[in-house]
Amino acid sequence: MDGRRLRIQGDSPVDNPELVLVMEVMGSTEQFANAVGRIQGLEWLFELMEEQVAPDEDFFVPDAPMSNLTGRIFLVGSNKEALDQLIALWQRYERDPQAPFDHGYASFKYVFKHLKAIRYWDVQDRLNTDVLAYWQDELDSGKELVRFEIEAWYFNSFDKNAATVAQIRRQIGALNGTVISEAHIHEIAYQGVLVELPRHAIEKILSGEVNDLVLSDRIMYFRPRPQCVEGGEIEESEQALAETSVEESSPPVLALLDGLPMANHALLRSALIIDDPDGWESAYEAKDRVHGTAMASLIFHGELDANEVPLSRKIYVRPVLRPDPEDNYHERRAESVPNDVLLIDLIHRAVKRICQGESGSGPIAPSIKIINLSLGDSNRVFSRDISPWARLIDWLSHRYNVLFIVSAGNDASELELPVPRGSLSGMLETQRRDLALATLLQQADRRRLISPAEAMNALTIGALHADAANITPVLDRIDLFSTPGISPLSRIGHGYKRSIKPDLLAPGGRCLHAEGFGGDANITRAVPVSVRRSPGQRVAVPPLSDAADPTGYTRGTSNAAALTSRLAVQIYEGLEDLRRTIPSAPGPQYDAVLIKALLVHGTSWGDLQNALLALRADIAEIQDTAARRRKEKDFLARWLGYGALNPERSLASTAQRATIIGVGALSADNAFEFSAPLPPSLAGTTEWRRMTATLAWISPTNHAHQSYRCARLWMTGVGTEVGVERENSAEHNAARRGTVQHQIFEGERALAYVDGAKFTCKVNCAEDAGAFSEPVRFCICVSLEVAINSEIPLYQEIRQRIEPPVEIRAG
Repeated sequence: MDGRRLRIQGDSPVDNPELVLVMEVMGSTEQFANAVGRIQGLEWLFELMEEQVAPDEDFFVPDAPMSNLTGRIFLVGSNKEALDQLIALWQRYERDPQAPFDHGYASFKYVFKHLKAIRYWDVQDRLNTDVLAYWQDELDSGKELVRFEIEAWYFNSFDKNAATVAQIRRQIGALNGTVISEAHIHEIAYQGVLVELPRHAIEKILSGEVNDLVLSDRIMYFRPRPQCVEGGEIEESEQALAETSVEESSPPVLALLDGLPMANHALLRSALIIDDPDGWESAYEAKDRVHGTAMASLIFHGELDANEVPLSRKIYVRPVLRPDPEDNYHERRAESVPNDVLLIDLIHRAVKRICQGESGSGPIAPSIKIINLSLGDSNRVFSRDISPWARLIDWLSHRYNVLFIVSAGNDASELELPVPRGSLSGMLETQRRDLALATLLQQADRRRLISPAEAMNALTIGALHADAANITPVLDRIDLFSTPGISPLSRIGHGYKRSIKPDLLAPGGRCLHAEGFGGDANITRAVPVSVRRSPGQRVAVPPLSDAADPTGYTRGTSNAAALTSRLAVQIYEGLEDLRRTIPSAPGPQYDAVLIKALLVHGTSWGDLQNALLALRADIAEIQDTAARRRKEKDFLARWLGYGALNPERSLASTAQRATIIGVGALSADNAFEFSAPLPPSLAGTTEWRRMTATLAWISPTNHAHQSYRCARLWMTGVGTEVGVERENSAEHNAARRGTVQHQIFEGERALAYVDGAKFTCKVNCAEDAGAFSEPVRFCICVSLEVAINSEIPLYQEIRQRIEPPVEIRAG
């Protein structure tokens, strides 16, 4: 400890397990941190823990007071002898808490009384509740063979990793099991093995019997197989629209990793480039190609009921889902992750093939800038540990300079409303909404993001309860959320290191509910209606009957991610137009961060915040205004991210709103000063004005460092010259934890300045998780606007005075 060769972190490490101690905390981590701080010279142990030491909505036991929390913190060292000494001291304390300690060690008693245990990584860490429940479910369904994943500790030594897998193979073989597949990805310290064990072996483990496999110190976790897409009924509706054509000479800029779409559907016949290197198409019946067809339809056409203009470029598609061979219960089989491959390996190979090539060949689609991943592993709910899938996406984003757009995940749980059955129909719409929203808030602990939505470099998309469909009233179906707001299907944040997730919300279709039967008569069970008829978002679907090219309705965060990806392609087209007309426009190397910044730039909480805040009386009662506002912002960011997607604000300026963009690349301890002219007509006035500033980048990552994100960028000095003070966006510290910082300031204060004055802000860069070798690309977008009815020609005045002519044009 004197040599500071220890560190404390709140998420599971990927270091050598021999150098990791698990500390089980009783009470709150904040109390534990305070106890550590009482030992002179140990304050540094929590220097990098930031706000993770405090109890929050991500770290608690439902229905239990905060004082009864039990959590885990990890002590990582570089010297096993030192860790052994600490365990010996703990064991001495366990035997007799009153026993005197040697001189210089007495203060450790203040720490130990906040701990339940200090131990090395063991069986209880490997066998978490998720995998135990998964095994039991598999047995209950009658499985004789159970497939699951093993996540092994990853070592820097090739020989040690090879020995690890060899040991696992022997142990699986000893239990009459089989190793199906394995994967090693050095860049994210991932070593995974897909295995299969017979029923009796799983039964013995569940009964408490330990064997060499369970006791293996080479295994970090046993994991359920990923579950990415659930089946759903589709009700075919009216025929598709007329076929559309695309520009054959324009290379694709968006890749869709999903199920295999129905390429000969009239709506998609000329829209797709399907790459099926594994030859799955022959066993993928047309009727089962539901999810990929729906996502491709939304990306290319948008909602069919909205009659939008189709994209002008084709979509590259790589299937990563297949029909579930065990689904014999539905006309359309559920689409899921193939049961003979590791998902992490499949995604890694798919993206590498797109951007770099494989087996000695070149990249199959080097023009790709955006990758849509409307998938999530419902068996891997985000807690505090970043998943291997999210680590992979973060590394691939930076390695290939692409933007991943991922869905936050769906939760179709029923809502138990505290009113008698049959009473909903007699309520006002606002009463039903508030009742349903209050129930959603109570379910917050189980509605967290699912992997890989916590990925830091990706944009994570939640769903709005909104679509362009017309509702046909049905007596037994109720719209509990009649006003636009967050979808009851959408999962919520925070993200890794308490970063803001989801980043934004996009329309995901309206979800209606029906009253469930049975149970307490004083409780109304509101069950989401899964049949795919209006409302929702109308998309192309594969035919099940003799209908040609039918359409149907769907909803969820997958849809929201697809529509966000569609807007990303439209932003790219705008950047291409800019480059054709303005020689100094940002080059293609900045496309990923430009698209990322512009997608977020149009977002705001708007009216979405009102209904949510109205239900949080505990926040409203906080007397300290600053503390109350911080709590409000943290709460809103968890549910709404930065707010709702706004295509108009992302794509164009207006006469009263000018958006200026800047790009660059920064190394650690450097800064970039961004400036633009102020409109002279605004000087000295008390007119309302708003400044919106968005900074986006794609950071390298360091999986071996507790801070993980290598490059920390942030803006300073935003809005000081234009008289805006009130911030109506995420709390500024929270906005700096990820790879997007988005802030909105408003005001009416009159400021005097002369023609030629400028507003400025600075983009700063620092190391966060160790050194990074290359400058990090970033984009900053700044919008200044006045009221729509203002007579100030803001856009024109700024455009006339701007020096580098890189702006969003009026549209």
